[in-house]
Amino acid sequence: MPVEVVVVRPGYLERTASGGVRRADSAVVLLITDEMNLLVDVGCEKPRQLVRRLEPYGVDAVVFTHGHHDHVGNAEEIREAFDPDFYAHPEEAGSVPVDVDDVDELDPPEGVEVVETPGHTPGHVSVAVGDHLIVAGDACPTPDNAVERTPPAIAWDRERAEKSLEVVLSYPTVIPGHGVHVRP
Repeated sequence: MPVEVVVVRPGYLERTASGGVRRADSAVVLLITDEMNLLVDVGCEKPRQLVRRLEPYGVDAVVFTHGHHDHVGNAEEIREAFDPDFYAHPEEAGSVPVDVDDVDELDPPEGVEVVETPGHTPGHVSVAVGDHLIVAGDACPTPDNAVERTPPAIAWDRERAEKSLEVVLSYPTVIPGHGVHVRP
C-alpha cells in the first residue's frame, strides 16, 4: 500500500552565537494512507496556519517523536481541530500537553513503522516509511547532523544518541527534526 509523505512544515533551528538554541520549531510531517492520516509531531508555532494546511487532509492520529515543546506545542490546537488519537513513548508522555496512548498501542498503517531511537531523550521514537524514508525527530535534528554524522548536541544519553543516529542514517532519506530532508 503506498504512503504519501507530505512535509507540512520543515521546521527550523536558530542557534545563539555560543551554540545554544535561540528559537526552534519542529518538522511536521503527514503520512497519508488508505487506512489513516498519521501526523508526526505538531510543532509549536503558528497553530492556525498549521491547522489550515492540514484541513484538506484531516488527521486521524499523531505520533510525537518526543516531548520537547518545539515538537508538541501545537497539540491542543490539533486536538481541537481534528480530535485525533495521540501516541507517545511512555517516557515522554508526561511532557506532552494532551492525553496520549502508549505508542506501542498504535496499529500503524501498512508500510509505516515506529522505531525506537532513544538518546536525545529517553523515549524518543522515529517513524519509518518502508525501508526508504524515516521521520527522525531529534534523533537527527538538522541536515548538518546527517551530513556530519554527529548526534544531537543535547542528549540525555550520548551513546544511545549515537546508536540511534546510525539507525536513522541507514535509511536512504531522512526528514530531520529541524530542516529539509536529506539523503545521507
